[in-house]
Amino acid sequence: MNLLNNKNIGFESLTILPIHNLIKTLFFLLVIAAGLVVCAQISFAQDAEAPAKSSSGGGLDPTKKKLFFRSEYRKLENDTSSLVGEGLYELPLTKQWYLRTSVPFKRNTALSGGSNYGLGDITTRISYLAINTAAGSRLFFGMENKWDTATDTALGGEKYTFSPLVTGFMRFPEAKIVTFPSVQYTDTLGGDSGRSDSNNTIIKGTTVRILTDGFYLMADPAFIWDHERNDQSTGTLDLEYGRFVKGKTMYYVRPGTTLWGDSTPFSFKWNVEFGIRIFM
Repeated sequence: MNLLNNKNIGFESLTILPIHNLIKTLFFLLVIAAGLVVCAQISFAQDAEAPAKSSSGGGLDPTKKKLFFRSEYRKLENDTSSLVGEGLYELPLTKQWYLRTSVPFKRNTALSGGSNYGLGDITTRISYLAINTAAGSRLFFGMENKWDTATDTALGGEKYTFSPLVTGFMRFPEAKIVTFPSVQYTDTLGGDSGRSDSNNTIIKGTTVRILTDGFYLMADPAFIWDHERNDQSTGTLDLEYGRFVKGKTMYYVRPGTTLWGDSTPFSFKWNVEFGIRIFM
């Protein structure tokens, strides 16, 4: 099947990002990256010479190949809903380069009744491992792209977007905590001029607390600034509870809600997600 069937991909549909915005974005990401590097060095200074120890949370290692399957039901602000089934595959290309691909299948209800279902917008990400300490702290620079592949206009954004991002990975063994701080900037490269562009910054502070008997609790707050709409802000929070099986497989349930910024493109009433992650 031609995923790009009936899509207008001509160069005339592309919008050019002003150079000053690009410079500002790159500078912002470099400042965040420097902050994450300093935090990582301080956090692991005491045990930098000690080899990383395996534990029930060892499967969280972001450098490992992984499969990820999830199903999410989301109730939106206008009382419509969406149901997403998504598969994600991430693999190391080399010791420093990593590729991730996620393929969503969606079912959206409409205000007028009825529903649409089919393939959503495929997302790809290429990441570079810039820092990898002996204690296990890591820093990644990445570029994520969302492609206009949805089989129905109601299932995708009808846009092509690019998103430079910086992601950290830090372990605090004594507290049994693992963190994945990240900052991501998104802008629109092209697509249907009749649909709204995406231009936003998302900062996340994903934190995992390892519990007893292989169980864990994850808090995943997100702070979003919508530059397309006068820097309107939205805050969301997902809480994930799950269990490791032999340290390599995670089963979980994940409810979430919007904390502030109702009636924005990123807000929703509530959601619940079930999934499994397999680390290889």
